[in-house]
Amino acid sequence: MGVSRRVLLSRLSTGALSLAVSTFALRRSRAADFYQGKTLILIVGFAPGGGVDSNARLIASHLVRFIPGQPNIVVQNMEGAGGVVAANHVNQRVAADGLTTAVPGRSWYVEGIAKSRGVTFDPTRFTWIGSPGAVNSMVYVRTATGIRNFDDLKASRQTLTFGSLGATTPTGLIPSMLAAAGLPIKLIYGYGSTARVLLALEQGEIDGVFTVDDSFARRQDLLTNRIVVRIQQNKPAISGLPLLRDAIPKENASLLTLALALENFGLPLVGPPDIPTDRVEILRTAFIAMCEDREFKADAAKLDLPVGAPLHGARLAAMIEELAALATPDVERLGGAR
Repeated sequence: MGVSRRVLLSRLSTGALSLAVSTFALRRSRAADFYQGKTLILIVGFAPGGGVDSNARLIASHLVRFIPGQPNIVVQNMEGAGGVVAANHVNQRVAADGLTTAVPGRSWYVEGIAKSRGVTFDPTRFTWIGSPGAVNSMVYVRTATGIRNFDDLKASRQTLTFGSLGATTPTGLIPSMLAAAGLPIKLIYGYGSTARVLLALEQGEIDGVFTVDDSFARRQDLLTNRIVVRIQQNKPAISGLPLLRDAIPKENASLLTLALALENFGLPLVGPPDIPTDRVEILRTAFIAMCEDREFKADAAKLDLPVGAPLHGARLAAMIEELAALATPDVERLGGAR
């Protein structure tokens, strides 16, 4: 009996689809077997004790439970230049085998887009695995300064020193924009980690800092004991606290958007470029499953870390492409000023 051309093409198409599905399933199975008995390395771009390190170690303690084969994991701290040292290392020296991932920090990819000095990577080429979710940033000051709210800061005749990780990190960019808007702020650059900035705050070495709220994950005592108070926020999370955008001139709106992109990305887990697709899928699937896990959420709540709205690696990859479109000559000149 003859077979029509349409039926023949339909059978060929169905066969090709079945073969593709079978091939993908086989590759995924082999990737799952790949992790059996292996040890993962998680590189952290900051010193122990701060918000980045706390988040990274929380991820390390839970992620392997959701990776087939349940490999071991080792955390390595590699601080420097606000996460750029770790990102450079991952880009240049890490094998693309899916065994090494990193939490470089919160703003390293912004510096990559701005082509800051010392950057040797293109953030759009990294393998984006996932993020626990978005965060919020705030201006914090020591109560010993006599500043209790944003109006006090505007009226202050005393210049307040703000600690910063670097000139092109949000910890430097936002206070610089506030100073340019007329607020009595000067910057001290070069702190190697947020943990060290918080220690400087506690000891009175500096008067204030602009940082994400979960930087205080292990230093809630600074807030509960009112050594430090919040006086301004980016997102309207706390009723009555003034918004950052209301104090920044509109001509700086694009730069402000770039500087605060870290909030939308949260604290991403990434890998080097060109990890095999099947291993990327395993890592991304494991990350989302971890974020939805009850034990992970409970441990995150103990540290006051963000949960509930994780970002898939594919979404992060699209977001970094969108952010790269903001890399105007003005932004790149800013990066060169580091």
